[in-house]
This record gives sequence, C-alpha cells and structure tokens, in this order.
Amino acid sequence: MEKIIFFCVVWFKNMQIASSDLSVRGSSDVRVRMGENIILNCSMRNRDEVAWYHLKSEELVLLISAQTDMTGKKLLTTYNQNRTRMKMTADSSITRASLTISGVTESDSGLYFCGKKSDTPEMFFNKPIRLETEGQNTDEVTVTERVLMFGGVGLAVFVFFLATVVAGGNIYHRGQQKGWRAAKRASMMSHKSTK
Repeated sequence: MEKIIFFCVVWFKNMQIASSDLSVRGSSDVRVRMGENIILNCSMRNRDEVAWYHLKSEELVLLISAQTDMTGKKLLTTYNQNRTRMKMTADSSITRASLTISGVTESDSGLYFCGKKSDTPEMFFNKPIRLETEGQNTDEVTVTERVLMFGGVGLAVFVFFLATVVAGGNIYHRGQQKGWRAAKRASMMSHKSTK
C-alpha cells in the first residue's frame, strides 16, 4: 500500500510540473496600454444575472454583478467593487453585457471570467479573457495562471485515482477474506463428511 501511495504522490507532482507547460486553452488574449480604457464583452442570451470575476495572483475576485429589472429591458448593477473605474452596460435587448475598465493599470492584468445565470443556482461561464498590459512581464503571470488552472485538475485526478486504488484494495481484501472463510468452511465440511 505504501508503494501505491508513493506512486500517487510522484504522479501528482509530475502532473503539476507538466501542467505548468500548458497554455490556457480557449482564452481570448487582449493587450492594452496602461491608462487606456478597455471593454470586455459577455454573451448573455436568456440569462437574468451576470457577474464579472478577475483572477490574479491566486485570488478570484468578484468585480461587478447585475441583474435584469422586472421588465427584462434594463440591467441593474447590484454590486460594484470599484465604481470609479468599472461599469457594466448591456445592449438594448440585453443579449450582451460589457465590462468597461477605465484607465487600465498593471493590477488589472490577469484572467477575466463572465458568469451568468437564470432561475437555477448554477452559474455558467464564458471562455476566460486574458488581459495583458504592455510592459508587463507576461511569463510570470501566465505560469501562475496555468499552475492555478491545471493544478486543480491534477488534484481532482489524483484524488479520484487514490480513491479508486483504496476502494480496489478494500474490495480485494474483503474478497480475499471471504474466500478464506469459504475455503475453511468447505474444508471443514469435507473433513466432517469423510469421518
């Protein structure tokens, strides 16, 4: 059993190292100069609520959230972390919600996620948008994002693998015990029948 646990730990460490070499698949990259304004778009068809999140330096932060009014024709902001620099607007039919960031700074770089939901408690996310400011060391940000995204996947796979190994070991051990008991009973029965 110790060998299996050792193998799992080594495999998980290798998975983490390999995952740092992968890119964030499906993300859109946007480059902007510091001090400029940027608009990030989010498709919102048939959704009542929308929220924008920012992932930077291992922290996922809710930036702004809104929901449609009773008529379904206006988007009402319910939370805004930074009212002076961020606002959310929607088109006339509320099929798209746009996040506007004014005067982009280096701290605005990172991954942005648009989450939306309707009557259900689950939130659905569009592809992430990576915002990079010019003059920023993108290698450091990219490696951190990759490790965060794929480290979680690696941990989930590791836990599943470990649970499968433990369950398999328990099933094997119990089967072996039942087999020994059945063999004992059978030998006792055959021993009694020969007398």
